[in-house]
Amino acid sequence: MGGINIKTLGRSSLTGGAAQLWRILSRFILTPVIIAEIGLPGYGVWTLIFSVAAYVQMTNVSLGVAYTKFTAECVRHRRFDELNHIIGSGVSVVGSIAALGLLGSWWFGEALLLALDVPPDLAEPGAIGLHVVVAVMLLRMTVGCSLEILTGLQRIDLTYRLYVLASVVDFLVALPLLLMGWGIVGLAIAHAVGQVLINFVAYFMVRRRVPEIRISPLLISRDGMQKIVSVGGRFQVLAVVNTVVTQGTKMVLSRLVGIEWVGIYELADKLIKLGRTASEAVIAPLMPAFASLRAGGEKLAERTLFIKGSKANVLLGSISFSFLALFSGPVLLLWTGEPVPAAAWTLQVLAGGEVAVLLTAIVSSSLRAQGRVRLEFTWAMISTGTLLVLVVPMATWWGFEGIILSRLVAQLAGTTWYLRAYFKFSGITWGEYLRGTRLPRLVVLLGSIAGLIIVAHALLPSLAPPGLSPRWGAVVEVALWSLPYLGLVGVGVWTFYLEPDDREQMSVLGATVWARLRGRPGPTPPAPQVVVVCVDPNAVAGPLLEAADGLGRVQAMGAGEADAFFSRGDPVHLVLVLLPSDGDPNLFWAWMADHRPDLLERMAFVGGDEASFVDEVGARRYEPTPDASTLLADWGPAPSEATEPSENET
Repeated sequence: MGGINIKTLGRSSLTGGAAQLWRILSRFILTPVIIAEIGLPGYGVWTLIFSVAAYVQMTNVSLGVAYTKFTAECVRHRRFDELNHIIGSGVSVVGSIAALGLLGSWWFGEALLLALDVPPDLAEPGAIGLHVVVAVMLLRMTVGCSLEILTGLQRIDLTYRLYVLASVVDFLVALPLLLMGWGIVGLAIAHAVGQVLINFVAYFMVRRRVPEIRISPLLISRDGMQKIVSVGGRFQVLAVVNTVVTQGTKMVLSRLVGIEWVGIYELADKLIKLGRTASEAVIAPLMPAFASLRAGGEKLAERTLFIKGSKANVLLGSISFSFLALFSGPVLLLWTGEPVPAAAWTLQVLAGGEVAVLLTAIVSSSLRAQGRVRLEFTWAMISTGTLLVLVVPMATWWGFEGIILSRLVAQLAGTTWYLRAYFKFSGITWGEYLRGTRLPRLVVLLGSIAGLIIVAHALLPSLAPPGLSPRWGAVVEVALWSLPYLGLVGVGVWTFYLEPDDREQMSVLGATVWARLRGRPGPTPPAPQVVVVCVDPNAVAGPLLEAADGLGRVQAMGAGEADAFFSRGDPVHLVLVLLPSDGDPNLFWAWMADHRPDLLERMAFVGGDEASFVDEVGARRYEPTPDASTLLADWGPAPSEATEPSENET
């Protein structure tokens, strides 16, 4: 897979998960302090500052995707001069836009906050905070593009470590400034210190790892501008739409129901971000991985990565959001010290919509790696259009609750369309997707566990000892009820949801991480005993893989990956070469005769139209795809698998 494997992705995902968890937990610790020092309206203003600044940052989001994509492709083919001109052109474009945004915030920041119904006593410090945040964005959109370049270099684990560093610095600076009474201005200063530090550290990391990469606006060129705009420009409109939806919702809340409701919404949103943590850790390394596989022409590996990534994504997201929906009330109480029932209700309502949106994340990673944006843009327009049509009348009828329900309906409508459109575009069927992700099985499992917990919670008395404060009572409730929930989920997922190859890969990854923590080399995954070679990268190998599962450990490979594997000399029980309808087996047979003649008697072709050549050399050929009983009768089980169950390592 060209360096894209379970260890590479696992390292990035685990690092990303830990980083995201720390960033969110640090904000969790700081949020009650913020509310205590500047109140819920002040917390709403601090949230609104980033909503306004996001309209400047959205340009960097679109070109940041382009930096990652072009870095993955150009470094793979060592086209450094081309990459430098692309980066230089992007820095020139977004730096100019960020400078204009800084001037705009300087002139109109306070007036804009007042127009959004920010109280006058909070508008002035809010405007100062806005200036600082936008100034930091100017740095982020120039020198800070090093973070996207690290991602393109398949080192998103380093990017996440830098994010952890920024959040630690932010926390350590913000806490004393808040306690000293600096309020919103102190929060802005702390944010700036952390971001300035990691932007320059990322720059030197890139220079040390790939000295050929240069980040300078002086390298702007016409060709670089065309390429960065051709990809980033396509994502630009999408970034605008996403910003309108995510940040515009907070502005609508401020305008229609008041700034305090922005703070309430942000409390629920922070828990939603916590629920996304594990899934985002899986998603984050996939876009550059898809781009690298696409550049190498490894379509089979790309398809496999899509299904496996979707399965991990939906599993982790569903577990997280079902937990938050079940325990939203006590979680908010133990966190803030206040019940905040409106925030708990918001979290429960939006949990289902967030799980639906998570289903689209791998789709977007795959499309962005191809430089395609039309489907994602249409999805965003459908979601936005639905929200805009519903939000005003529903807010008029039901206030805050109406706005939240509008967002939920928009999420579900857009997601349903997006998945259907992508499957049609990519040739993946709903049946293949549902079988690969085992989504129906997961829904039944988590629904049953949630129902059992709800019934038990209703029938049993409170687990908190009498005399505890409400906040400590919530701590005890969450701690004790989470144990049966997580225990049931763990056993159910391992036995009922995961397939044998999933369990083995998780065991290998877990053993590797544990060995690394102990300072020892990790275990080497067992080599496949049956290799299915897909000469046609678009071939559907699923039926053949299932049929061969009874012969031993099975793995599908493209032609290039198979060449590298066979050259290592590992023993193999059977090689099945899956040919297209007009495929010629001659070239593959000749290569095997030169490099692995010992496997010629253990090789069979499936499909193809050169029956005469196969008969001439005395090879085995299956016209239709053979079933499991046929393969078992012809080849028998692999020697090491004769007395134990086989495991599919596809």
